[in-house]
Amino acid sequence: MSTKSARCLGAAAALAALATAQQASAYCRSNTCKVSELCLQDDLPVGYCRPLRWTSSCIGFNVQEDASGEISYQEISDVLDAAFRTWQEAPCDGGRPPGIRVQNLGPVSCGAVELNARDGKTRIVDGLVPGNANVVVFRDMDWLASAGHRSEMLALTTVQFDKNTGDLWGADMEINTDLYDFTVGDDSAAPREDLLAVVTHEAGHFLGLDHTLAGPEATMHDRYDRSDPMNFRTLHADDIAGICQIYPPRDLSTAECNPIPPHGFSPECADDQLVACGVAPPGAGGSGWSVPLAAAALGAAAWLRAGVRGRRERPRRGRPAAGERGAPAVR
Repeated sequence: MSTKSARCLGAAAALAALATAQQASAYCRSNTCKVSELCLQDDLPVGYCRPLRWTSSCIGFNVQEDASGEISYQEISDVLDAAFRTWQEAPCDGGRPPGIRVQNLGPVSCGAVELNARDGKTRIVDGLVPGNANVVVFRDMDWLASAGHRSEMLALTTVQFDKNTGDLWGADMEINTDLYDFTVGDDSAAPREDLLAVVTHEAGHFLGLDHTLAGPEATMHDRYDRSDPMNFRTLHADDIAGICQIYPPRDLSTAECNPIPPHGFSPECADDQLVACGVAPPGAGGSGWSVPLAAAALGAAAWLRAGVRGRRERPRRGRPAAGERGAPAVR
């Protein structure tokens, strides 16, 4: 048995011992281990699986500038602002909000799921330091052409992190507008999917939450019910407990808010960059991983290294009939 496997199994045993104490909450935190159905809530001793979190109290995201053929850039931007605001305004102890701020940094040209750093070190391309962006991109075509994408997925969030510490380095969100129609606002006519409901769920993944063990009323439940999108738009007590545990309330000043990604920022993909701006020191040492959250309808996690995917053209193509799709799932 490898050392990593032993550690992960040890973490599972430790979690079993803590089960009684954790029955009051069913939220789960995304973590560094490749153990399916492993639900972390609190930190474990060093050497075990590590839960994921942003170490900075201020993070940013960008919307890919092409938006979608059926939803405008401004509509998408407004919906994402509302989704992240829902998490930022969760009432923690004493009614105070979580100690995390998320800023919309505007449009970017890059639509690739990538992280321009490896093994805890800044990546050098032709003598330059390429920056990064946490991108939200709408896939209007060829959803199934990418590894890890399946027809029943409404959306997929991929996070990159230090596997030794759980520190998040980057997160990218992909919306499946190739196979599904989305609606903006309160028009919930079937078979259209509620964009705000779906991206509020994905924002939870972006911030470090995994699928909950709670019922379907929770935002982080893994199945989306289009007949009642308000379940995903509004946080359940379990969702609130999770975000407040990851980011306890703290006083945040505007002066200390720096949303630049840990390895620097750029609106362009690595191969297109001539220069990067706002380069920050690299994160903690150690190898990094990329994980789509989560990649199987039954909850099994699929893991892979961060891959660079080129930009795609935006023409629409015919969608499969409703009966040809799997049950909608959010990842």
